[in-house]
Amino acid sequence: MKIYWHRLFGLMLMDYLSNRGFRVELEKDLSLKRQYLDVVIVEREDEDPDLSGICDGFDNLSRHNLLSYKSKGQSLNAWALEELIGHYVNYRKVLGTTRTKSDDIRLYAVSTRYPKGLLSLSSAKEVKTGVWEVRVLSRDIRILVLSRLPLEQRNAILAFFSFDAEKVRFALNNYQWQMEDGSTVVNQLLDKYSLEGIDMPYTMEQFRKEYLKAHLSELDPDEVLSIFSPEEVLSRFGPEDRLKGLKPEDRLKGLKPEDRLKGLKPEDVLSKFEPEDRLKGLDPEKIEAYLEKLKKKKAH
Repeated sequence: MKIYWHRLFGLMLMDYLSNRGFRVELEKDLSLKRQYLDVVIVEREDEDPDLSGICDGFDNLSRHNLLSYKSKGQSLNAWALEELIGHYVNYRKVLGTTRTKSDDIRLYAVSTRYPKGLLSLSSAKEVKTGVWEVRVLSRDIRILVLSRLPLEQRNAILAFFSFDAEKVRFALNNYQWQMEDGSTVVNQLLDKYSLEGIDMPYTMEQFRKEYLKAHLSELDPDEVLSIFSPEEVLSRFGPEDRLKGLKPEDRLKGLKPEDRLKGLKPEDVLSKFEPEDRLKGLDPEKIEAYLEKLKKKKAH
């Protein structure tokens, strides 16, 4: 079964670039002959896009950008770059050669593994750790080697495609989603790793549960119960975790007066709380009725 890794790569980039002023398109129909690009197209939508803190290698995105992605089982070689040049030619024809400048289109090749043969060429130049540029004919192609990129928060999006379980875990914990629920794409990604025979002992469900445990005090109880059953909440989280972040009044909700005072000595209650505090919140009529009841008891 063929796995279309470039499609998953494109879906992740859709989320990543959605708030930076770019639009991502997959498998665009290019030619007169009806062929579909197996590369990802990133088009700039805003005149002033946000490139601050962007992942390594994407700092020079232009108006139109063609990205080819090669997974661990695929080779990024000279032929792959020639093919990318061919896609560039077709793409520029579709846009209109007179309406589009050559510099408006940039080319990128993203490779999970290090393409030793390609980067041994004399024209290959490393511009930063894990990022090279290679001159092919009249075009500069930027090459991102995922196995060589620094494992930093800015590169979390690319760590998803590292084919390394620990780096994927890092990506899950550090990537900031723009979509409401990125779990659909991530579950597809983890499923594809499984089909490739790569053990990913980490599912989206496990990630969500780990995240909830770490942020339990910040979350709404309904959100917690949408993931965990009440039994799981009791078994997975200690009393400190369950109560963390709750206001004192919320902690005491549902408790009977005698349960609230359990463990406290009468003298502690009397010494630590002023009369107004002990009576705070009680209905004045109920206080008066109770005092009247005490008076009658004493009279007897």
